Parts: sequence; C-alpha cells; structure tokens
Amino acid sequence: MTIIPAIDLKEGCCVRLEQGQFDRVSQYDHDPKTLVSKYADQGATHLHLVDLDGAKQGHMQQWELLKTLRKEGLFIQVGGGIRNIEIARKALHAGMDRIVLGSLAISNQEETLKIIQEVGPHRVVLALDVKIENAVPKIAIHGWQKETNHSLWDIVLFYQGAGIDTILCTDIHRDGMLCGPSIGLYEEAVKFFPMIQWQASGGIRDAHDINKLSAMGLSAVILGRVLYDPHFDLKAVIKEHAC
Repeated sequence: MTIIPAIDLKEGCCVRLEQGQFDRVSQYDHDPKTLVSKYADQGATHLHLVDLDGAKQGHMQQWELLKTLRKEGLFIQVGGGIRNIEIARKALHAGMDRIVLGSLAISNQEETLKIIQEVGPHRVVLALDVKIENAVPKIAIHGWQKETNHSLWDIVLFYQGAGIDTILCTDIHRDGMLCGPSIGLYEEAVKFFPMIQWQASGGIRDAHDINKLSAMGLSAVILGRVLYDPHFDLKAVIKEHAC
C-alpha cells in the first residue's frame, strides 16, 4: 500500500476542511514547501495536492506554488479546478505526474473523456466524493457543495470502460473528522471493482485504520488531518507498508 500525504492549499497556506465545508477550515502554521520536505525526509514518495481555491473557483489558481513544491522530487497527483483540457495540459506541463479529475467527471463527461484520451488513463486519478444515503454512495461535486443523484458504482463502471484504473474515493461525512474510514464503502468498492486501484480518503485516525484498509486490498491511503497529530508516526507507517 502506498501512503500518500495530502496538502490542501488555500491562498498559499496549508489548511484542512471539515466535511468539505469551506467555512469550517483549520489553518496550520506550516510552510507548504517545508512540509513537503518533511514528508520526503520521513520516507514519502508520493504527494496529493489540492488547490482549494481552484476547486471553489472552477479553475486552478496556485500555479507558482505547485511548481515550487514539484521541485522536492516527490510523485505528485494534483487536483482542484481541473475542468477542461487546457488546464489539464497546463498541470502536466508544470511537472505534475498525475491529474485528479473530480467534478468534471460528472458535469462534463465529454470533456473528461477527451482528457483521458489525450493524456492517457494512467495519468488520471478519478476523485469521487460521496455521501452515503440509504446505503447508496451518491456523488457530490464542486468542492462538495452540490449533491447529485449519481451513484458511485454507475460512474466507476462508466469510466472503467474508458480505461481509468485509479480512483480516489472520499466519504465526505468523515473527511477531516478523525472518526475512522468508511470501511463498508471500501469493502464494497474492492468487491465490485477488484481491478480498480482504490485510494481511500477521509476519517483515517491512526496506523490501525491504515492496516485495516491495507488488509482489505486498498492500493493507497490519502492522509490529511492525522498528519498534524504529534502522536502519529508517518515514518513508521510508511516503513511498515513499504513494498
């Protein structure tokens, strides 16, 4: 399992949202570049970056900061406001290794398929953020501000047919809450789509949660708020799950 630290960027600062709400934000006293260097020193090889300003505005905002963080040498997947082929190209030209497509995959499937075809499905991570309603994971878009009637499973099936093999799935109700991951959701995900490389995000509290997800067959975990817990040992977790 790959352990992927996440950094959410808002106006150049490191922040975390609770349940995706922009009015429930915690800002941390960390310089993004220093934080990336710290994660690299602890053994991280991958990084998940989110431009929250881009996610809210509909197009990526923090280009210079992203380029600076790229210089640290980690494998970076980046998202937040990638809503058309031009921005997708710009992100890759800026040195990002993979782009993360979220809202676009729901609101404009034609454009999403165009991006997948041009850059290749292996350079695209599909980020599907869900709220569980009557045991059905329903997708939310636009920085989690708009709910849809799309089932997670229907969307995964559609894009699997387009070659997508990596999906980041977040249970919005758990994100930033340190209440434990959505185990039932990921059990179904792995069962229904065993060929997909699933990345888990939301609610992860400790090494025990990570071990449980690894045993279920998840390919990666995205770590956010737990990274700011002084008792969480990122270096030990990465070492334990290194291939």
